[in-house]
Parts: sequence; structure tokens; C-alpha cells
Amino acid sequence: MQRGQYVLSAMTSDVLAVPAHADAKATLSELRRTRQRRRLGDTDWYDIAYRVYLFALVGLVVVVWVSDAIDGVIGDTVDTDDLLTRGPAVLGLMVAVSFGLGLRSGADGGPISIEVADIRHVLLAPISQRTVMLRPIGQRLRSAAFAVGLTGAVLGQLIATEVEGSRAAWAAACGVFGAIVGSTFVSTAVLGHALRVPRWAATLVATIVVGWQAIVAWGVWNETADGLARVGPANLVGRLALWGISQRTIDVVPIAVAIVMAAAALLAGGRLRLEPLARRGELVSQLRFAATVQDLRTVVQLRRQLRSEALRTRQWGQRDAPTRPDPRAVTRSHRRAASVDGASPAPPAQPRPSVVWRRGSRSLRRLPLARLVRIALLAGLAGVGGVLTYDSSPLFGLVLLGGLFLVGLESLEPLSQEVDRPDLTDGYPIERGWLFANHLLAPAVLLVGVALVGAAVATAIDPALALGAFTIAVPMAWAGAMGGVVVTVLDAPTAPSPTTLLGTPRDAETSFVPPEFAGFSTVIKAMIPVVLSATGTIPVFVARYSGDAASVARSIVGLALFIVAGVVWVRRRDPWTAKVRNFFEEGRAATS
Repeated sequence: MQRGQYVLSAMTSDVLAVPAHADAKATLSELRRTRQRRRLGDTDWYDIAYRVYLFALVGLVVVVWVSDAIDGVIGDTVDTDDLLTRGPAVLGLMVAVSFGLGLRSGADGGPISIEVADIRHVLLAPISQRTVMLRPIGQRLRSAAFAVGLTGAVLGQLIATEVEGSRAAWAAACGVFGAIVGSTFVSTAVLGHALRVPRWAATLVATIVVGWQAIVAWGVWNETADGLARVGPANLVGRLALWGISQRTIDVVPIAVAIVMAAAALLAGGRLRLEPLARRGELVSQLRFAATVQDLRTVVQLRRQLRSEALRTRQWGQRDAPTRPDPRAVTRSHRRAASVDGASPAPPAQPRPSVVWRRGSRSLRRLPLARLVRIALLAGLAGVGGVLTYDSSPLFGLVLLGGLFLVGLESLEPLSQEVDRPDLTDGYPIERGWLFANHLLAPAVLLVGVALVGAAVATAIDPALALGAFTIAVPMAWAGAMGGVVVTVLDAPTAPSPTTLLGTPRDAETSFVPPEFAGFSTVIKAMIPVVLSATGTIPVFVARYSGDAASVARSIVGLALFIVAGVVWVRRRDPWTAKVRNFFEEGRAATS
């Protein structure tokens, strides 16, 4: 009885009592100011100013280049009436995609990421969670709205040079539209997280909204939709981007809806789950570090972990549960064979390429549905970029390049799994380069189907390009994936001597350049994969500027030679690296 009274008195004591709201808020503000002051104390303001200067300079160059690239494109193909008729549905598709991505992000525990220290020492303290989360949610809303809004304002300036309306009006309209797109993503994600929306429900709703808007946009663009078939869930928001030439009172409704959603997201901060926040905080910190050191492959893997994306335990089309042979049975049979022959067990024979093919194909058949859908969407995006590059502007070649490069990264799962298990790979009595090269066969077969999807999308947009699209699709997909191959192979550690016959330890010095050029070499290393993938876009540009079938055929032959050279590099990289390393080591020994 006395112990119970003591516990009750302790629970109601000043030590465990919840502080007043004003005191808790003041303490939280003081903690954040102190933390910010200590962090900024080690900040090199000259370095920050230099980065801002470089960002502004590069941004200006990009804007000028884009302006020259689209010069005359919009004004020659789309007049004001067509822009007002088709624009809202097409631009609304961006809003629908933002809504769908936000809903999926919320179902996966996003989009807010805070440091683990804040979760342990602030969110677990006797203070309102809503008060703590107001600032991170507000910062995420502000940053997303500002980034997308600034991009929209720049594009509005470029559009104003080709269509009617003032530059200020177009910049303001597109800026407001971009801000709504960015805030829609964050607000939807926060609300989806707070409401505990299941992943299947988020996927279903996102598919319905995006599909509905896509069907409406397709019908409006091709002038096949009439009446209610022209009404989409995001048409009214897309109309905001056209305020540069036409204004309506009803167009303020999406602005009010966006403000209400942002306010609801701020109020829902107290319902965010701590477990997803802690997991996301750790992964985001690792992702930022990987992005700082320009480790693209690690960034991609961490993004998959943020989405809780994992390989299937059962292959597609497999009815029974996967089984593994009993190692004891294998050992007994091996011993019986050795006793019959009267000799010791023979060493394992050199594996055949078919063994590696079976491993790779099984790995690809375990890809989750979300990843397969993402690969198909990227293939379609590449097809759209290829058609627009040929018909409209070379600027859309960036879309084509992005689609090819990302498809390559997503399709190299067998090679990635081999690189991620260096200790297992080093135990094989074969050369690592041979194993890596044979692991490219299964992704190459997958890329054939991916290329056909992209060609089909390009044909649907412009049927006159059907023959050319299907002719160049497969070589372009293979060549575009070489950038991902280089990224993956370069991520493999230095191979030890017993298995690869190199004679170099794993911890050997790998830097061949002086420390003064380390930053420059890092930039070059990050740009090389993108440049290699850009090789896959050559047939489209050749077709655009020459229009000669013979020139396109020669470009395909060039891509074939490029692909062969890439495979040879993967196969012979280890011995070539060993020779280069020995050359430098001999030079250092001679000069010491």
C-alpha cells in the first residue's frame, strides 16, 4: 500500500510533470537556437558564398542554353487558343503525379526527415509532438514550394518569349503553379502518413487519379474527348499556369485548396509515427552523405530502402515455396563418390555461363512489382523524350538520357547483388571479371523488353516513326545502360590476389592522382557514367539532323562497337588495373 502511494506521488511530482506549453515552446526554441549557433560557428562563409556564385552562374548558363534550344518551338506549333484548350489537362497531369507520389511517400513513412537526436531527446520529451513537428513540416513545405515555384518561374520567362502575354505575368503564373505542385506533394504525403494510409490503398488511389488525368490529357491533346470526358481532377490547377494570357475568378479555388491542405498538414504533425521517422532519419543522413561523395549507386539503394522496397521471396510464376538442397546430403554423396573412386574429391570445375544466366534470371524474376512498373514508366518516358527530341527540340534529349540511364541502373540487379557480396565472390575459383561480364546477359534480355515498351510508346505518339523506333530501341537501351554498368562495377572493392590472380591486397592504395586534384577527379568520375549513357542517344540526334537511313545505320554500328568495348572493359578491368597499379608502384619505388 505504501509502495503504491509512493509511485502515485512520484508520477504526480514536479520531476515527471508536463511543463506548460509556453515554457516548453521557449525551451525548444532555445535548444534550436543554441544548436544552430554551434553549427554555424564552424561554417566557412566564404565557401558558402563561392557555392552560391557557382550555382547562380551555372543556372544562368543553363537558362540561356534552354532558351536557345526552345527558340521558335512553342510559337511555331502551338498558338494561344490551342494552349488554353489543351494546356490545363496536360499541365494538370503534373499535379496528379505530384499527388500520387506524395500519397505513396506518406504510406512509406515520408516525407519528413529529422535527425535521430531530435527523436530521442525532443519527441520523447514531455512536450507536444505537434509543436515540435511544426518547424520541420513548415520547412519542407517552404523548400518544396520554393524550388518547384522557382523552376516554374524560369520556365514561364522562357515561354513568354514565344507566346502572348508579358514576361512578368507568365513568370508569376508559372511560379504559383509550381509552388502548388511542390506543396501538394508535401501536404499529401504528410496527411497520408498521419492518417495511416496503407500502401495498397495509396497505390490504388494514386493510380486512379493519375490514370484519370492521363486519359483526359490524351483525349484533349488528340481532340478525341468531348463533354465530361474533357474534365480531369487537376484541370483547374493546370489552368493556373496559363494566367499569363487568361485569368478567371474560379482559378483561385486551387490556391485556396492548396492553402487548406498545407494548414491541415501542419496540424497533423502530432499524428506522425515515431518509428518511421527514426528509420527515415537514419537513412536520409546516409543518403545525404552518399550524395555528398557522389556515390550514385548508394543513393539509388538508399532510395529503395526509404520506400521499403525489397526483393520477392518467391519468383514470379513460381507456385511452390523455394527450397534449398540439404548440405549434409550433398556432403554424404560427395564422400561416397570419393570412397568408390579411392581418391580425394576433385576441385570444382570452371562454371559455365549457363549457371550465371540461371542466377541472373532468377534474380530478375524476384524484382518487386513496384520496381517493374517503375522500369516500364522510365522506358515510356525515354520513348516520349526520343519522339520530342526528333520532332520538337533537342532539349528533350535530356529526358531521353535520363530515362536510358535510370533504366540501366534499375535493370542491373544480378550484377549489383554480386558486387554487394564481395566476400562471397572472392571465394569463387574464377576471375571476378568473367563473372561480372556474364552477369550482363540477363539484364540485356530484360532491356530488350524494356526497349520494346519505349518503342511502343514512341509509336503511339507518332505512328510515322514506328519503323525507326523499333529499329534503334534495343541498341539504344543497351548503350544507355553502360553508364549504370560502369557505376556498378566501379563500386566493387579491390579484388584480392587468391581469386582474381592480381597480386594486389584489398587495402592497397587506389589513388593515382595527387590530393590537389582529388575534387576534380571526383567530378570527372561522377560525369563519366552519364556521358557514357549519353552515347545511347546518338541515333535519335543523327535521325533528327541528317534524316538519312544510312547515317542512322552507321550510328547503330557505332553503338554495337561501343557496347562490345564496354563488355571487354568489364571482363578485363581487374588485370588492367593491376598492371596500371604495378606501373605506378614501380615508379614510386624507383624514385624513393
